[in-house]
Amino acid sequence: MNKKVIQSVAFIAFIGVAITALYYGGVFGNSSTQTQDNTPRQAQEVRILKYSDYQCPACKVYIPLEEQLKAEYGDMIEIEYRHFPLRGHQFADLAARATEAARKQGKFEQMHDLVFEYQEEWSQGGAREYFFDFAEQIGLNMDQFENDIESEEIRQRVNSQLQEGLRRTVNSTPTYFMNGQKLRQNPQSYEQFKAIVELYMYRSDG
Repeated sequence: MNKKVIQSVAFIAFIGVAITALYYGGVFGNSSTQTQDNTPRQAQEVRILKYSDYQCPACKVYIPLEEQLKAEYGDMIEIEYRHFPLRGHQFADLAARATEAARKQGKFEQMHDLVFEYQEEWSQGGAREYFFDFAEQIGLNMDQFENDIESEEIRQRVNSQLQEGLRRTVNSTPTYFMNGQKLRQNPQSYEQFKAIVELYMYRSDG
């Protein structure tokens, strides 16, 4: 049994234990709002920090799962993006800078979505031209965008997040943190992702 199989089995076992604990702890079913002493169980906001690379195919795969979580839980979860451009991805740093340049004009999410949507195309080459086309498409001031994407401020912002990730032992993408705690292995389905979120949402610190 190789290492990946062992890790997968261990992760599935963890999810099973978590769901069992949640079930008997009153998260699911008719007792979902009660604790052992019959006081209402209060859901807590979950902050999800994602270290990601725009040229990473796996990072793109998780976007629909994140959107589904937001649709289901709304303001109870917050998903925050952190740049972690991998050295092996030629255009990842430029992509990160493009999104940050768009943020300067209040259009980070629009650029973020387009960069991921067309990942396969710009990863083959001509990335800069694609990003400038996206900037024009979402109505950015092109002179400002051109200046910002090459600015030292934007370069430092991207590198600062990369260094932060390295300090937090991030070595692959995507890497998730839930309320400050690093997930040892990424969920393999929406149901697994949901179970982990609810584990943190209803956990007791007492």
